[in-house]
Amino acid sequence: EKQGSLSHELAIVAMGRFGGAELGFGSDADLMFVYRPLGEDVNKAQAEAEILVSEIRRLSADQALEFELDLDLRPEGKNGPIVRSIDSYAAYYKRWAGTWESQALLRARLISGAPAIAKAFVELIDKYRYPEQIEQSAIVEIRRIKARVEVERLPQGADPKRHLKLGRGSISDVEWLVQLLQLKHAREYPQIQTPHTLPALEQMEACGLISNSDARVLKEAWVISSSIRSSAMLYLNKRTDVLPLDRAQLEGIARLTGYPRGGASSLEQDYLAATRRGRAVFEKLFFD
Repeated sequence: EKQGSLSHELAIVAMGRFGGAELGFGSDADLMFVYRPLGEDVNKAQAEAEILVSEIRRLSADQALEFELDLDLRPEGKNGPIVRSIDSYAAYYKRWAGTWESQALLRARLISGAPAIAKAFVELIDKYRYPEQIEQSAIVEIRRIKARVEVERLPQGADPKRHLKLGRGSISDVEWLVQLLQLKHAREYPQIQTPHTLPALEQMEACGLISNSDARVLKEAWVISSSIRSSAMLYLNKRTDVLPLDRAQLEGIARLTGYPRGGASSLEQDYLAATRRGRAVFEKLFFD
């Protein structure tokens, strides 16, 4: 059924790495859904929107790729409705928006829907993701959450130096640093108002928020971590965030990443060196 015949307008918001257009093999697509009633029957509009979202999720299921739409970044997470009206989002964020939600909204990107509701939603969330000033308590909270993520989400027994997503100097370190700088400076420097990690990093360098050398180190760490992570998932045919120790597996991953035959050791050394440098820059700037 065409959206124009419904009692609401719907927009789809990409979040997380999907919002950043940085999905790798094995990644889920984080989404939020927002609608605006076109009449006075709000309950009917809500019911129709929920049916439409459920159908989108059903049609997007792909067992072969193990791909799924993840709606957990929506307000109230798994306990919240799968779709909200824009007024509901406004009421929720005004009363309950936490620091982590402002950070998550930095990755929000409208990918489909009526232009009017998309514009209204962006205007709404910009107040939270690009604040005029971020309180010191919020900065402390972000640092505390990052430290907790490193302890609680890293699999038991995993070597932090070899974890491609949450490890020291890898994907998470770079993205958390970029997002903290956006929360602190994006209102003053609109150039860094983007959900994409590398373009944000480049603009931060251009604005003088980080040095050329630090930006280069962070880019190298993020790129090699992301590339190896996708190659590992392809070669091992399963979701994995760990750089393996097995030499045969490393060799296969190296070939997929673009290294010549016999490049396993080079890949390993390049990754460990890049992330070691990345971690040093992260610790210097994230806790500044």
